[in-house]
Order: sequence, then structure tokens, then C-alpha cells
Amino acid sequence: MGKGRVEKLDYADRWLRDGLRVVAPPGAMVTLDVDMSNAAAFKQRINETGTRVTFTHLIVHATARALAEHPELHRLVAGNKRLFPESIVICLSVAGDGVVTPVLMIEDAGRKSLAEIASRVREGAEEAKQQDRKMNELLKRWGWVAPLGIMRRALVGFLLERLWYRRRASGTFQVSVISSVDSFAPFLFNTAAALGAGRVRDRAVPVEDRIEIRPVMALTCCIDHKVWNGMDAATFLNSVKNYLETPSERAARATLN
Repeated sequence: MGKGRVEKLDYADRWLRDGLRVVAPPGAMVTLDVDMSNAAAFKQRINETGTRVTFTHLIVHATARALAEHPELHRLVAGNKRLFPESIVICLSVAGDGVVTPVLMIEDAGRKSLAEIASRVREGAEEAKQQDRKMNELLKRWGWVAPLGIMRRALVGFLLERLWYRRRASGTFQVSVISSVDSFAPFLFNTAAALGAGRVRDRAVPVEDRIEIRPVMALTCCIDHKVWNGMDAATFLNSVKNYLETPSERAARATLN
């Protein structure tokens, strides 16, 4: 039996691997199924007006509104400091080729309409990928300045103890959507929690005294138990679920003060 091909990791891969090793795993995970019947109909109505939106845009919009509705949950902790950010910055994962996906920052998401969020995601996705490629090339070229894993992990650990770095690297809340699987749980993140969503698929659900086939999406919220407890996660997730199950044109157009 042959040994197969062995490749040596370049410095970009080494930095990413060691960076992930420093991030603490989640302390808890909560899940909810969302009936997307109204969201699907709402999305179709919006698209018919000429504004193209997807379920990902709806999820980001609902996340921002849930955090704005519960400002006590919108917080970051690093080292011995806790920050209650003045604006919501959603860090949305974008499809990429590496083990760490590119991310798109949606600044001031709590005051953006659904159309503004959709526009930002469409226009910023390729930009995020380009920035990710530039960073990888930079690490490949200069990563040798920290040749040992212990040095790289120490530096990343030092940075994660700084609020400014967490906010710059991961915004104030992280969202990941993988529409090719039923559910997704983001186990590594730098914010208080991270929301994961899978595809919308038809499922049999109980409706009053009967069973109906409805489009359903699974939401998964992983939390840093040093920042959120289980009730915090439940409050947030139920708020997101409520916005997705009862969308309105008024809420989509409105910005939050």
C-alpha cells in the first residue's frame, strides 16, 4: 500500500490552524425549527417588486432586529472588559475555499432595511473573498516571522483578549448559512454567540388538529457560556424565529432608531 502524497502546510495554513486552536469551543447550543411559510411568501412578494432578497438576507435582518429588541444581549467580552456596542455589526460567513471562510461585515445592521442588507451582501461578497485572498497571500509571504506554533497561538490569544480586535475580526455577532445541508452549528466564533442556519426544506408539521407539509428551517445558536446563558440564547432565538415567521413589509422597510 502506498503512503500517498504528503504536503507541507504553508504559513497561511499554519496561522489559520493555530488561530482556530486558540478560539474556545461553545459552552452550549440551542436549536429551533422555524416555519418559513410566511417568509417564503414574503420573499416572493419582495422579489416581485424588483428587489431581490434571499433567505440569508431575511436571516441577517431578523438577527439584527432581535439584537436591537434585546440590547442587553448585544455585548462582547474580552479579557476583563465587557462592551455593549452602540451599533450592530453582523459578521456573515461567505462561501470560500479555505478552512476559514471569508467574512462580510454588515455595519450598523440594526438600522438597515431589508433591501439595504440585501444590497450590502450582494455587493460585498466578492470584496470579502478578495480581502481573504490578500490576507492569505500576506500570511504565506510573511508568516515565517512567527515560525513556531506556540508563538502564533500566543499572539492570537493576546489579540482575542482585546475588544477592538474581536469587533474588527468578527463584528458584534456572527451568522453562518449553509443552504446545502439541513442544519449547521458554528462551533468556533469570537462573539457572545453565533447563529447557524441550514436550508429550507419541506417537512410534515402539526397545525392545530392536522398534519401539513410546510417549508421549515432549522436555526442553531451556539453560545459562549462566559457571556450568555441558556435563557439568553432562548430569548434571542425565539425573537429571530418570531421575525421570520411573521415578516411584514413595514418592518422590512423600516429602520430601527
